[in-house]
Amino acid sequence: MKNAEFVDRLSLAEMCENRCGTIARIEGDSRFISRIVSIGLTPGSTFTLLKNDGRSPVLVFCRDTVIAVNHKESSQIFVKVES
Repeated sequence: MKNAEFVDRLSLAEMCENRCGTIARIEGDSRFISRIVSIGLTPGSTFTLLKNDGRSPVLVFCRDTVIAVNHKESSQIFVKVES
């Protein structure tokens, strides 16, 4: 098991498909954070990662909505994955 300080070091871009997790933190400038939060990806919200093939946008199911986030942006969203 990982140390507690490294639990939220996994980004959406690194996560495997069909896994569930919780948004731990979002990094970036205020404009990026504001946009991501406004589409429903807020710290503490739970989600299921539907698609992450490394090329097309990452698809996340959160708050009864499918959300597409490009890979660059998904690498700035850090998560805690359910075991």
